[in-house]
Amino acid sequence: MKRWLHRLLGMGTASVPKAEMTEAPQMQPGPKGFPATRIRDDALSASTLHAAVDIDHLYFAWMLGMEASVSEPNDMERRLLRALERISSTDTQAVTALVPRMPAVIPMLLHSLRDKDVSNARLSEQVARDPVLLAALLKQVNSSYYRRNEAITNIEQALALLGQNNLRLLVASVAFKPLFNMQSGHFIAPAAPRLSALSTATAIACRALATRRQVGPFEAFLATLLQNVGLIVALRIMDQVYEGGELQSLSFCSSLAIEARRLSLRVGREWQFPPAVLQALAEQDSAAAADSPVAQLLRLADRLGKLHVLVLNGQLAAEEAEEFAAVEGGADGIACYRQLTPREEEA
Repeated sequence: MKRWLHRLLGMGTASVPKAEMTEAPQMQPGPKGFPATRIRDDALSASTLHAAVDIDHLYFAWMLGMEASVSEPNDMERRLLRALERISSTDTQAVTALVPRMPAVIPMLLHSLRDKDVSNARLSEQVARDPVLLAALLKQVNSSYYRRNEAITNIEQALALLGQNNLRLLVASVAFKPLFNMQSGHFIAPAAPRLSALSTATAIACRALATRRQVGPFEAFLATLLQNVGLIVALRIMDQVYEGGELQSLSFCSSLAIEARRLSLRVGREWQFPPAVLQALAEQDSAAAADSPVAQLLRLADRLGKLHVLVLNGQLAAEEAEEFAAVEGGADGIACYRQLTPREEEA
């Protein structure tokens, strides 16, 4: 376990302090490349493991298909980061040009949903204008979650069952989904489906956390989607300037996460997202107790989503993921993490 941690963290042969060692029962090895957390006479407690291992490092290394084995970026990685920093800090037009436009019906629907008195008849008329949105609506209301004996085929009946709050979430999800269907590009082609899986898992975690913490789910849900849009833009920028070479550093993973959030903020401002959403994104790097409830929910939902995707793809042992979830979010973290797998079809 120590050797794996040192490789992951770029620590060479540094030793783990004896004070951090703890006795624990023998466990079977985890998935390939990721040993189980507890090993007799050479184990780390859950809190120590959590402090040592950055979930972003695990997720980004897998998303990019890289063997993160060193701490410092190479020349190619520095070149990519310079391009990301330049565009994220100065060039709003270049950023928004890399994001497909939303279908016209989406902002129209979201505007209508701000009106508490809007009728289902009006919403039905708008939903019917977008076949993709209509199909998604009918699929959701006919899923096993609602346990209906007969299929719903009428839009107004579907809207009555779903409710306006859930319709907001569905509209936002459908609006963002095409962004994760990129098919070409050295970085984006393999990463986009992995980002799509993360977006789905994070959306489910967001809904579960919003219920437990009594936070408005729509703004938190928008924030989770917008954060991943920044990663899509970052990957497209990287594809534009890529001239060959291999990613290999943990430092690059950390910097990519920061630049992606900056890109998300630029897109969010251009799309005139609610201030609470932009504030939540801006607070992601602080992890302060004074952060807004939406920011805290977004941070935890993102971590739970990454844990879930890593476990599903054999990159992390399930026992390790549950320990991370508990340390990250306490009772909320472990309860919401356990909801991800059985409810994945609802996203």
